[in-house]
Amino acid sequence: MAIVTRPARDEDRDILGALKLRSSLAWGDHVEELLAMREAREVPAAHLPHIIVAEASGDVVGFATILRHEGAAQAELEDLFVAPEAWRRGIGKLLLAEAERRAIASGARSVHVVAGERARPFYEASGYEVTGAVMTTLAPAMELEKRLSE
Repeated sequence: MAIVTRPARDEDRDILGALKLRSSLAWGDHVEELLAMREAREVPAAHLPHIIVAEASGDVVGFATILRHEGAAQAELEDLFVAPEAWRRGIGKLLLAEAERRAIASGARSVHVVAGERARPFYEASGYEVTGAVMTTLAPAMELEKRLSE
């Protein structure tokens, strides 16, 4: 399965929102809460210019959102979701590498992400280090950061 990445388009919003919810529900954690949360199935229109979409055979199989505020040295990995049926095929790693490349191109020196315990090993294997803990709407989570090099 060849994976290609591309910028998000306006017509992707509903597909990305549905993928985000499907991926979030796949572990079976916090199902009722996720179904009740509008933001669990939505991708803000303002994020579209910052989203990288992964496709396989023309189907959207994942996406990542990398945000950087003007003048900030740190970028934020806001979202990284892969369709559950496409897990463990390198798509998350591909999206993360592209997000980091874009962060470097924008002048960021590090990337910050808030991730649940299930995602923590993925980020640590990709060079992220735990910098703290936070309480999200659903559960405790880890703050992780990676220093970037050009």
